[in-house]
Formats: sequence, C-alpha cells, structure tokens
Amino acid sequence: MTRRVQFMTLIACLAASIAGDARAQTGPARTPRILGARPATPDVGVKIWVPSGSARLIGWDRDSIVARGRVASNGNFFFARGRDKSAYKLGVEPRGPHGDVGPSDLVIYVPRRAGVSIKTVDGTITAEGVGGWFYSVSGAIRLAGDAEHVEAESITGDIDLDVTSMLVKARTGRGHMTVRGSPEDVDASTVSGPLDVESPAIRRGRFSSVTGNLRYEANPVPGSIFDFSDHAGTVDLLLPRSASSRLDLSTVTGFIQGGGPLRRDDPNSLRQIRPASAGGQTLTVRLGAGEAHMTVRTFKGAIRLLPK
Repeated sequence: MTRRVQFMTLIACLAASIAGDARAQTGPARTPRILGARPATPDVGVKIWVPSGSARLIGWDRDSIVARGRVASNGNFFFARGRDKSAYKLGVEPRGPHGDVGPSDLVIYVPRRAGVSIKTVDGTITAEGVGGWFYSVSGAIRLAGDAEHVEAESITGDIDLDVTSMLVKARTGRGHMTVRGSPEDVDASTVSGPLDVESPAIRRGRFSSVTGNLRYEANPVPGSIFDFSDHAGTVDLLLPRSASSRLDLSTVTGFIQGGGPLRRDDPNSLRQIRPASAGGQTLTVRLGAGEAHMTVRTFKGAIRLLPK
C-alpha cells in the first residue's frame, strides 16, 4: 500500500510538472493532458501504435512511463500490460471494431534503457535518447541521442539518424536517409532514395542502394572498414586531403572520376577513367598511410572522388 501511495504521489507531481511546462510553452488552452502513467523497470519493453499524426519519445531517468498529448476524436487511447508482465503496450486505436483513426499527437516518456517498438502508418516518429525498433509506412523518422541499438525502417518516409549507438540498422525505399552522430556499426540501405553519411565516428559501415545516390563526407577513423554498393546510382566520396585510407573502386559499365583527395601529381587525378568495352574498370587508391579500408562497387553508376 505504501509503494502504491508513493507511486501515485510521484505521478501527481509529474503531471503537475509536465503540465506546467506545457502551459509555459503553449498557453492554458493548449496544455496537453496526461493520458496515462505506469511504473516501469529500467529495461522495460514498450510497444507503441500510433497510426497517424506524431509520436515523440523521450528517454528519462525515472522508473515510470508517462504519456500525454491529444487523441483523435474517433480514437481511443489504450495503455495496458503486455503478455510479458514486465512490458507494456500503448497507443491509439479506433473506438469501434472498424474504421480509421485520425491524427493524434503523443509525447511518451520512457526509461532510457527501455526497449521500444513503435509503429505508425503515416505518422512522424521522433525519439531522443531511446533505442529499439522504429517503423513507419510513409512517415518520417528522426532519432537523436544515446541508444544501445537502433533499427529504423520507412517505406517512403525520410530517416534522419543523429545517434550515438553501438549498432544501427536502417532501411527506406524512396525516402532520404541521413546518418550523422557517433554510431559504431551501421548497416543502411535505400531503394531509390539518396543516402548521405556524415559521421566520422563509424568503424564499420555497409551502405547500399539500387538507384539512389550514395554520399560519404567525413574523415574515416583509422582501422575502419566500409562497403558501398550501388546498381545505377552515383557514389560520391568527399574526403579531406588528410584522410588515411585505401580505396578499392570498381564499376562494370560506369566510370571512376578522380580528384579531391588525390595528389595533383597522380596520373589518375582530376580526369575521368572510362572502362574498356570488354570489361569493367577497377582502381585502387592509397591515401596517406591507408589506415582505413573503403570498398566501392557499382554496376553502371559513377564513382567520384570529390574535394571536401
């Protein structure tokens, strides 16, 4: 009984604090209300379903889950324990057995070590300091902060990753993907969307696309390993002249264009190298001591070394 009273007191304080912050930002008329709160272990599992609108996840140092926000008029907010008694499921569902749910906007606070699984149809997902699985059909996904591991997928939506994480996996079809922050191991791919890599902290990276363009702009860490693969898109490597890397470049019917970090006295520098009609073109370039290793392969796309 004492523990229950303590928890209810905590929730009341959280509600007052969060509501006060919201009033300061949006005014009394738009104060998001508390939708639900539950006690939770630091590594609790949380399954979230928000079909449309937006869902913002915030990792905090409390042993509780608090959800606030606005629910669509034809939607019903639910918050219950999952089959595993140490996990929860929450989100928005139709009021009746059939029908669509309009846009809802939720802000959900979870323990930083929680394992989150969130899914939307066209809703936007943002997360700060939260790891887990993030999926949307057409909504954008934006993740930031520290997380043990991250897996993000959107069929047509953009994905922006600015995280510090041991492992990152991300996929999109037509969306624009950007990888920033300080991830260590990254596996990212698109079908036709562009993929930009701007993190100098990656130690192992695998990046691929079918027709989208791949772009790497950073100074690779010594000892790091990268693999870039593209069928018809262009692969651009923007490396500083101080970069220390071995580049193994190959294309079947495309071309390799030197420049950028290549020395001006290099015979391959600042000119275009086209493949012979009987076969493909390969080129190995050593920059500095060659401490990083980058492999780039295309079928008919161009490979370009450009100045950073």
